[in-house]
Amino acid sequence: MTRRLTGLFVAFLLACVPNVLAQNVTTQQQQTVSPNLASTKFLAGLFWSSSTGLHRRCAATIVANNVLLTSASCALDKYPNLAFGPGQWVVISSGDSRFTQNLTASAVQPSAVKSIDIDQCANLATITLTTPLTLSDAIKPILMNGAQVPQTAMLNTYNTSNPYGSPFLALTLGNQQQCETMKPQYVQDKFICTQPVQGQFITSDYLGGDPIIGFSVQGATPVAVLVGITGQFYSTWVNAQNGGINDPTAYRFSALVGSRVAQIASIAGVDPQTLTSANPLG
Repeated sequence: MTRRLTGLFVAFLLACVPNVLAQNVTTQQQQTVSPNLASTKFLAGLFWSSSTGLHRRCAATIVANNVLLTSASCALDKYPNLAFGPGQWVVISSGDSRFTQNLTASAVQPSAVKSIDIDQCANLATITLTTPLTLSDAIKPILMNGAQVPQTAMLNTYNTSNPYGSPFLALTLGNQQQCETMKPQYVQDKFICTQPVQGQFITSDYLGGDPIIGFSVQGATPVAVLVGITGQFYSTWVNAQNGGINDPTAYRFSALVGSRVAQIASIAGVDPQTLTSANPLG
């Protein structure tokens, strides 16, 4: 059952427990967020709230006014508790503060998290809020897509761990033969395997949590839909530690959301059709 996977983190791959790698939270100076991110109304930030302030962990994607999605790796609370002290998860859903690494508690009004359902095998976490968000021109959920993701699909994500400059990144589906060799043994259709495109930099965002966006065919106008949530990437240890390099051997095994629409709709207390686009990806 055990495979020899040179350079991979075997404990995660075989034990169905995300191996949280270098989890340093980088303090960034306050800057103007890229317009590409400022307009993404469905993006929020998952923060750990403790006596030392608010510490951003990952991105979270709004799919209903009371439900957000992120990576399971992001939502495990052992590291934040050790790094910042006892606290709780909160969500910041609008403005540049969504992307700021560290905030004072008085600077924003975060939303309290009621519960987080963590599926470690799928590397997906479903966040439920205590009080639903007030939807507006600045805060809107994104439709999910329940269709299969074809090999020809054009996919994109956002580098929200460093949202300054040009954070909109193209993704390509990984080489299927290599993905089959590298992926965890428990994976069937739960993951989407992606790798960097030519010239794209792998960042130090080991945990994932950013939305994977596809484009659904809606007549003559493609509509952006949520396909998945990025997961951790796997590479050689040396390359994984050098976040600024373009590493063509790195793969992300990211969670697919299509098969979980009914479950998410049940948590949100809505009809699944209100959360999805049934049209195929273009």
